[in-house]
Amino acid sequence: MNSSPNSERSRLARELHDGLAQELAAVGYQLDQVVGDPSLDNNNRQVIREIRSTLTGVIKQVRDEIFELRNNSSKSSTLQISEQVGSILENSDIKFIIIGQIQLDPTNKFDVLRAIRELVINARRHSGCSKITINLDPKKITIIDNGSGGAKGRNGSYGLTGVSERMHLIGAKVDIDSTTDGTKVEIILN
Repeated sequence: MNSSPNSERSRLARELHDGLAQELAAVGYQLDQVVGDPSLDNNNRQVIREIRSTLTGVIKQVRDEIFELRNNSSKSSTLQISEQVGSILENSDIKFIIIGQIQLDPTNKFDVLRAIRELVINARRHSGCSKITINLDPKKITIIDNGSGGAKGRNGSYGLTGVSERMHLIGAKVDIDSTTDGTKVEIILN
């Protein structure tokens, strides 16, 4: 048995592909069938399309992780952020812009990408925004939406709590400024 890091990475990539990725794809196909059901009302069809869009983003993320494991190289962090945000906002009227470039530390990359993903999903679902701007700087990532605010005052906001906890574990800090003109979240990296 070869116990090299590359063989372990290949094994993990196979496990992800043959397990999680395949299961997620199967769920996606089932959702596609439900959306195509002529007896489904339009309100429920829209909800299922949103769920499908979110699932598509998760599948893309898993595929990216498989690619990184297999190739021992990675897409730029900026490109990964852009692709993930694009898939989250697919089938919505929300426009997004990314300003700047960033290459995340490989040891923290997964957590930072997950945090950005959660913040964009929250903005899409809860803010009523029409635009999200993401500013990338080597020491700080700023996500701004033009929604109705209220990000700090929501009871049971497990997403924001999870983002703060995740960032704390990697030594980063999260600052949230939310007013009726929108929300600005800064992830301050170390």
